[in-house]
Amino acid sequence: MSFVLRSILAAFAFIVFTAAARGPVPVQLLSHRATYEVSLDRTSPGAVVSVRGRTVTEFRDVCTGWSTTQRFVADMVDTDADITRSDFSIQLWESKDGRAMTFDATNVINNKVDEREKGKATLSAAGGEVVIAAGKRKRFVLPAETLFPTPQAVDMIKAAQAGASTARRTVFQGGSEDQLYLALATIGHPASPAQTADERRADTQGLLKNVPAYPVLVSFFPQSGDMDTPDYEVASHLYANGVIGTMSLIYPKFTMKARLVKLEKLPSCR
Repeated sequence: MSFVLRSILAAFAFIVFTAAARGPVPVQLLSHRATYEVSLDRTSPGAVVSVRGRTVTEFRDVCTGWSTTQRFVADMVDTDADITRSDFSIQLWESKDGRAMTFDATNVINNKVDEREKGKATLSAAGGEVVIAAGKRKRFVLPAETLFPTPQAVDMIKAAQAGASTARRTVFQGGSEDQLYLALATIGHPASPAQTADERRADTQGLLKNVPAYPVLVSFFPQSGDMDTPDYEVASHLYANGVIGTMSLIYPKFTMKARLVKLEKLPSCR
């Protein structure tokens, strides 16, 4: 179950992290805290039967880069009625040029540390390298044209604003080699007021007022090149200021929903 939860948080990370885009029309991001309530939306025989939890993400412009902290706590019940309490936290920093990222992730299962990954990733035109210094220490390379979550998310925002329907990138989300994915995004037309009404009600400070939202479905495929079935998918509303609305995290045997319940503005270095 820890692998599933690691993938879930990677999904959150992929969708939420976004940064200033290159080009004449930069993406203007909001430093914010978003709170989501997590529940089970769909299941099938042999899968989990109940999920209840919460995740909080804080995204900040810290001038030298982009800082994100996130915590996900959930109780998951299996078919034997066994309850697993998972407490996952992650801290990331990304340089604004998209070439460096540090990460520190800890997954606690039933009050015991199950996994910790702390390290640094760097990118260049020829590819990149990851050095994990805490946990299972190792070093591995990243293929050419790999992106970190920030520029990948910016790609989606800019593609949506340009009216594109798809975006395909190789993205490294931070951690071990299994966090390197081929991500295929399907982008819809701007969402209607009715489609985003619940999310905007959660925005009591008016941070989403007059901000367009785009329906996106991101399918995560293993880097091995198997494009038959994604490991998982994330459906959400991606707002032009980087805020993410309610999300569906879709796995072969079950789907979880992360419902946006609170949105708050955070101080920015600007």
